[in-house]
Amino acid sequence: MNEANLGIVEFYLGDFIDDVILKYNYPLDFEDEYDTLLKFIYKTIVSVVFKGKDPSPEELEKKLKNFRKKHKDKLEVLISYLVSRYINNFEEEVISRIRSKRREE
Repeated sequence: MNEANLGIVEFYLGDFIDDVILKYNYPLDFEDEYDTLLKFIYKTIVSVVFKGKDPSPEELEKKLKNFRKKHKDKLEVLISYLVSRYINNFEEEVISRIRSKRREE
């Protein structure tokens, strides 16, 4: 996984991810889960859009920029779907981390 590509995903989708998590009150801890969630979203994009092959940063940026420009209204739905899928896939792990963090507080 290319760190530059993760930065690109965060640049183009980060605000949408934050807004969706807050708006729908998803049980995620930004501090602990954000990087893992970002990697999950990146892997999903790569598997669907690029058929599993890591794109160059330029290719990824072009696709995300274009999608964000043309389909901004669909991004909330897409991000919400990916966040809920992430939670479902890692539900036990996510919930146990949140519970242990709350106990520490």
